[in-house]
Amino acid sequence: MPRSFQSHPDTPDSLSRADVLLRADVSFALARPPHGEPVLVMQRDGHDTRFEHLADLHGTGFVLCPFAEKQGHPVVLIRDEIVVRGWQNIERALHNAARDLHEEVSMPSFAVPSAQVLRERLFQAKPDSGYAGALSAFLAELRSGRFDKLVLSRSQNVTGSYSAARIFSEACRLYPGAMVTLCHGHCGTWIGASPEVLVKGQGDNWQTMALAGTHKCESTEPWDEKNRHEQEIVSQYIRSTLRPFVSKIQETGPYAAPAGSVEHLRTDFTFSLRQSTDLHELAAALHPTPAVCGLPKTEALTRILTTESLDRRYYAGFLGWWGQDEAALYVNLRCLKLYAGGVRLYAGGGILPESTLEQEWQETCHKMCTMLVLLGRQDEACPADNQPA
Repeated sequence: MPRSFQSHPDTPDSLSRADVLLRADVSFALARPPHGEPVLVMQRDGHDTRFEHLADLHGTGFVLCPFAEKQGHPVVLIRDEIVVRGWQNIERALHNAARDLHEEVSMPSFAVPSAQVLRERLFQAKPDSGYAGALSAFLAELRSGRFDKLVLSRSQNVTGSYSAARIFSEACRLYPGAMVTLCHGHCGTWIGASPEVLVKGQGDNWQTMALAGTHKCESTEPWDEKNRHEQEIVSQYIRSTLRPFVSKIQETGPYAAPAGSVEHLRTDFTFSLRQSTDLHELAAALHPTPAVCGLPKTEALTRILTTESLDRRYYAGFLGWWGQDEAALYVNLRCLKLYAGGVRLYAGGGILPESTLEQEWQETCHKMCTMLVLLGRQDEACPADNQPA
């Protein structure tokens, strides 16, 4: 029987010393797997290791890979020279690391979220011209038959002074079924609660998933043809992509899987790898999946990079444990980037020929609600009851 772990720290401030490490620019990663044991990963020198390409990655530890390989967005590895597991052990390790810094370790001041989340208007009710123009261009390409699917993303800034440790702790509390991460290094500070496995496993037991098709958790409407079609596109891609790497494969789904304020259609794939399979090649073949990119993959990636006004950076990339013949890698979805004056939320949606501007804009708003509530804020467009994952 699987061992049960506490999903979140004892108090919201238990991990507060993580904010001191951020201020001192010490690289580290905190991760709490779905229903699993939390882990802290650091290098002894307090830095991280960077690689220009995924193929160059060597060593083990916590990895953060960008959406697209480009200058200024390296693959970041925090080597597993220091690994601490369990909430109390992590709390002590963070306290000791902060104490050992050659600077004053007084806590930065942050706004404390209200116990009652107030609803306000943060998101634009109507799409902005940049998003609308990009969607129009994507629809023209899709309806011409050049693409089967394209994914359009956008970001939203929310100003304020926020604690990375508090956001991470609250994500752990609200979303026990997600891969919750806090990663700081050359890439900046990223916090996420990902519902999507890119590839995970060891030995003969591996898994991935097709996560595509979205509606609000509170919706009682059946899944429409657009969402079912989107799910099948991603599932078919994964089937064909896995074929050269696996010796046997089993498939379960699709079924509805909650992820914060929305739920997705999900199909699970479990498989055994051929002995000759290289993890770099498998990860590169799967990433970026049509759930965050499109089809045909190479052409869709190029189209996104030339059309989106947004630089995705590490949003829709992947992150997690990179081991020796083992991995637990998740797509970096439902995430935010922390900066000095606030946070930047990210969300995207799959565009098909039948997509509409209003529907796609609202979907991005609903996805952003998953992270917005962690700041103690809620937009009027968010579901009244933000369900945990």
